[in-house]
Amino acid sequence: MKFLFRLEKVLQHRKRLEILAQKDFYEADEKKRQAIDVMDEMINEISKARQRAFTLQTHGGKPQRELADIDQFIKGQDVRIEIQRSKVKEIEKIVEAKREILQQKAIDYKIMDKLKDKKKNEFLSEVSKIEQKNSDEQSSIRMFYKEKEKGS
Repeated sequence: MKFLFRLEKVLQHRKRLEILAQKDFYEADEKKRQAIDVMDEMINEISKARQRAFTLQTHGGKPQRELADIDQFIKGQDVRIEIQRSKVKEIEKIVEAKREILQQKAIDYKIMDKLKDKKKNEFLSEVSKIEQKNSDEQSSIRMFYKEKEKGS
């Protein structure tokens, strides 16, 4: 006798849904990481611009035009960084939503998997009882024939 789980198709479907949710989550998380990398690069560009401004100021001369350009660049970068921060926050919200969906899909799959395990254990227990009953019957029949042979 072989164990057949009646809801195997449902279990497989839930596993596929979990895998798809996992894929969506990882894609959203990758987008978040890329957005953060872009923002970090913008911050690094500001650092480089400040170093360049410091170098121009320490070497003397009349670098007012270059310093003004650097100042304008830094102000523009600050605005871009704020825009990027808001994009990152939006993406983080999406990532959290995808994480919650993934958690729910994982829970749904686990529920079905535990049900399958429970049904399998019940099946094995039932099979064990049937085998024990058959074994007891065979033992009873052997004892009956032994008794009969002694009596003859």
